[in-house]
Amino acid sequence: MLLTFLLLLISTQATQAPQTPVTVEEYLGLKQLSGVQVSPHGGSVAFTVAGAALEENEYLTGIYVWRPATGARPAAPRFTDVRAARWSYDGDWLAFVSRGPAAQAAPQIWLLPFFAGEPAFQLSNLPGGVLDYGWAPDGSIYALSVSTETSAREIWQVLVPGGTAELIWGGDPGIRELAVSPDGQAIVYSTNGSGNAEDYLNYDLRILEIGTRDTRRLTSRPGPDVAPLWSPDGSAIVFQAPQNSRYIGSQTELLSVPANGGTPRLLTDAFDRSVVEHCWPRDGDLLFTAALGTNTHLFAVRENGAVEAITRGDFSLRALAATAAGETIYAVRESAVEAAELWRIVEGGLERLTDLNAGAGGWALGRQQVIQWRAPDGLNIEGLLVYPADFEEGRRYPLLVNVGGGPGSRVRDVLAGPGRPQLFAAQGYAVLVPNPRGSSGYGEGFATARRIDFAGGDVVDLNAGVDAVVEMGIADAGRLAIYGSGHGAELATWTLTRTPRFGAAIAIFDAAGSPVGAAAGAVPTPDRSATANAANIDTPLLIINAPDDLEALVPRTQPRELYRALADIERHVEYVELSAADEDAGTPRQQIELFFRQLRWFDRHLKLGGADLFVFYLPGEWAPGPSGWELQVETATPRPDYTGMRPDSGRYLELALTLRPANSAVRNRTARGLSLDPATGLSLLLPDGTLRRLTGTVTEVFGRETLILGMPGPFSIPTSQVDGATSMAYRLAFEIPDGAGAYRLLVEGFGPVRIWVPAAD
Repeated sequence: MLLTFLLLLISTQATQAPQTPVTVEEYLGLKQLSGVQVSPHGGSVAFTVAGAALEENEYLTGIYVWRPATGARPAAPRFTDVRAARWSYDGDWLAFVSRGPAAQAAPQIWLLPFFAGEPAFQLSNLPGGVLDYGWAPDGSIYALSVSTETSAREIWQVLVPGGTAELIWGGDPGIRELAVSPDGQAIVYSTNGSGNAEDYLNYDLRILEIGTRDTRRLTSRPGPDVAPLWSPDGSAIVFQAPQNSRYIGSQTELLSVPANGGTPRLLTDAFDRSVVEHCWPRDGDLLFTAALGTNTHLFAVRENGAVEAITRGDFSLRALAATAAGETIYAVRESAVEAAELWRIVEGGLERLTDLNAGAGGWALGRQQVIQWRAPDGLNIEGLLVYPADFEEGRRYPLLVNVGGGPGSRVRDVLAGPGRPQLFAAQGYAVLVPNPRGSSGYGEGFATARRIDFAGGDVVDLNAGVDAVVEMGIADAGRLAIYGSGHGAELATWTLTRTPRFGAAIAIFDAAGSPVGAAAGAVPTPDRSATANAANIDTPLLIINAPDDLEALVPRTQPRELYRALADIERHVEYVELSAADEDAGTPRQQIELFFRQLRWFDRHLKLGGADLFVFYLPGEWAPGPSGWELQVETATPRPDYTGMRPDSGRYLELALTLRPANSAVRNRTARGLSLDPATGLSLLLPDGTLRRLTGTVTEVFGRETLILGMPGPFSIPTSQVDGATSMAYRLAFEIPDGAGAYRLLVEGFGPVRIWVPAAD
């Protein structure tokens, strides 16, 4: 039986004192943990780790396994799109779905043979790939695939370890997931019967009897019945469904239905919060996590039907798994001050098991606070306020309002949250991320409140939140901006039609917005379109069109039409379209570019008064300087030595840069002479805020690269010698530490150049 745990309020472990503001490169390098699975005997815990490999410009995923004796070790690193790690019944095999190390077209099942200690190998070779799968007690696997001929979903039996596959059943195009019964004789699956995206509210559960290949309907309720899970004895199936099927934002509840058929029974009837995920240990109570405001916590459904809280505190849990008896639970824990790690929950408390994101302990983070305010109609609203990393009491800061999600979603109080507020906090911004009406985590009444006033009440809520932060003395009311992606892009642009208070806005159309209409439970309001009300928008708006695989629901034409409507009436609008066909599509490099596009838009309109300047420039860009000159850092290369010459500690950073008069200054005859003394006008700002003078210049002597120590002398170019052919190239070397960080090249009179340097190998 699951032990009766204490309600836990656990303080975070001591971390390294913050030293430097977080950079976008470090943020993307955070390890994302998911898919926790405990081996049948409880001695090993498998989980998925994903993160950005900046040097390779790709996202890599892999399987890690934690054991008490060894800690967490990579078991199958550097795979592509890893998910669904699951142990066999005897614990000898660990299966997972992946496109493999070489990013093959179709995802397949891979196996790790733990009894032999050998590397992972590909098990399945189904032409349509693998969407989902489940182990059977006899050691075989039932896999959900797609017919390459009819596009219908099929179920195959795959033998282990040989990979021989037999088609068991097929013909339903709407199956999204499956679960194999504990005796291996039946499969439950959820299906909408059609496979059409517009039938997202019509998922029911069906049973496939493996012996007879017959199927039968198990549920026929309104709304989607999903995430089926067999009870340990195989007598019932637990699943998730909305409390009110008419409203897309209705919170999720847990129900149980007899496997032989019958009326579903509500398990969370008196529990007025939205269920996130659930699991059922073989000899323990049913467990689930639920949204509680900005946190996510663990609960148990006891034998008497009572729902009991297991954890409390300022943190969130996800990726839930438990040992067979349920006495030990594993989950990924994260909070406002700690990145995701694997934790163990036992009767005595919570214990952190991994330290994969230890580097985040050295970041100078902005204070992240959950605040509350009251909307004009009296409704209490909650959200996150992230202070600037350099916050000083009594000083007002530009405020960014990040709106996102949609009905049934919310922002959590975690370090790696949507909108990446900590990245903007590191650049001197305060960020407000509201949970307006329609968000989950606050009860059914709050979750469905927006259905009466879709894209109306939530606009009022976020405006009231802005007023609250101004009243706190933190936000500068004259320097406000709003941004959002997906549904947040629609909400942000609609907000601009209702108020002129924002000095800048960004809308990233990268995901499907929430459906509006009777099916979603919203009152139809066809006039509520930013495009139709473009004349009301005076705020400078940056539109980024970056569609994903949900493009069918939000066509690329939607942001284009908004841009044309604003451009036609000569509003301040810019449009950027990111193509999925580009080689950088979806890569860390594109994410870095996307962040700097946003940062520069905000800097231009909230810090620089609309001037076409940047707070800093990037390698490859021309930084403006005095007298019509400009500077470009062409390359930035860390080096351990020059012809055997090494620094006393750390390494060298070689910068290849060029100085020249700007073409426009030459054409307009405004370019003048330039004087520079490297001894006083050239330095490198280190990530810790200290300045480093030039170590020397790099040249070639007898075909070998050589470092000439010391400062070059001052130089002066008179105006009479300045023309379109004038250009000076330099190769400079600075001594830098081995760690990763963002540096700034400072050349007197020129815009600073930001240079990211990875850690030494």
